[in-house]
Amino acid sequence: MKALVLGGAGLVGSEATKDLSFTSSFSEIAIGEINIEKAKELASELNDSRISVIEIDVENIEKLISLIKDFDVVVNGLPFKYDEKVTEAAIAAKVNGLDVSGLQDLEKHDEEAKKSGVIYVLGVGATPGVTNLLAKYAADNLDKVYEIQISHAAYRALAPSYGLLDTTLWEYDPTVKDRCYYENGKYIYAPPFSGEKIVNFPEPIGPQKTYYIPHPELKALPKSIKGVRKIEVRGTWPPKTMQMIKALYEFGFYKDDAIKIKNSSMKRREFLYSYIREYLSQAPEAKETEIWGYSLNVEVTGIKNGRFMKFTFLTSHPPMENWGGKSAYAKNVGIPLSIGAQMLAKITSKETNLKGVLSPEQVFDPEPFFIELAKRGIKVHMKIEGEYTF
Repeated sequence: MKALVLGGAGLVGSEATKDLSFTSSFSEIAIGEINIEKAKELASELNDSRISVIEIDVENIEKLISLIKDFDVVVNGLPFKYDEKVTEAAIAAKVNGLDVSGLQDLEKHDEEAKKSGVIYVLGVGATPGVTNLLAKYAADNLDKVYEIQISHAAYRALAPSYGLLDTTLWEYDPTVKDRCYYENGKYIYAPPFSGEKIVNFPEPIGPQKTYYIPHPELKALPKSIKGVRKIEVRGTWPPKTMQMIKALYEFGFYKDDAIKIKNSSMKRREFLYSYIREYLSQAPEAKETEIWGYSLNVEVTGIKNGRFMKFTFLTSHPPMENWGGKSAYAKNVGIPLSIGAQMLAKITSKETNLKGVLSPEQVFDPEPFFIELAKRGIKVHMKIEGEYTF
């Protein structure tokens, strides 16, 4: 089978490409990139005869469909603004695939995917992705699920790439309506920097303030874990990044009213997404941070045999100095994407009733996924607490 990794030389995509090269049985691994020189450098570094480099133009849908048709699995590691185009192209090409961000509507292309006979999995990274599977594991061991509390600490620089800078700015944009929490069948909108909660993560990250963020688990998990009463998703970046984003928010840079700059009128959010974004993409201070890494904290409560149960999951990985330095952040996202691609290839190599646009927990068995993570250094730590209730 052949895999096409879109954005396969990017910060996250390159870690998926590396893991596919190190661990997969794909007969061909194509790096689909607009930055051909960067892709060639990665291919040379890996020195794997199965790896090829292909120039892509995601904006040209017809060419993208034609390209995807030559592969068995498309692995989308591009910035989330391209997700829908890639999903549409994969479905049109009748090729199975998965992406890393999961920010699309699960239902929008589901019927098309079923008619094309393909599986397309949304959000197979750390969060969403591993978080979905942690929640699923707990739910499978409970009779009823009450609450799912998901928190993450994504430790990287503010702007290691345009795509990741855009993600950070977007998460705290007050116009984003998907920043919410789920309770008793309803979604309640939450403004930026609301729902503050101190969450414990393994060292060197440690306890951190986290806030509500717009993440796909909120829409996916109520469909796959029936009866869950409440779901909250929180996150944080390194303190320096959080200070920066909070300052932009509190000083009104996200607002739509106009200001005058050198006799020219410009909306404040336009100034943010053009000039400040461009500045941050080049500022050396936005390229560095003390700790590069990632950790998840997922708590699931419910009932098993009349007994109240609480599952707490933490993830950890080797120290950055022993695990690729700055790559320690991206490995936590790119490695799950690679594992998902390999598992998807195995699932679709046999007869399966699975079809459509699906979330990770609807496709992958959690425990084998966790075992694959552990082989690569990403460990899942589980604590189970319980008491009888009457």
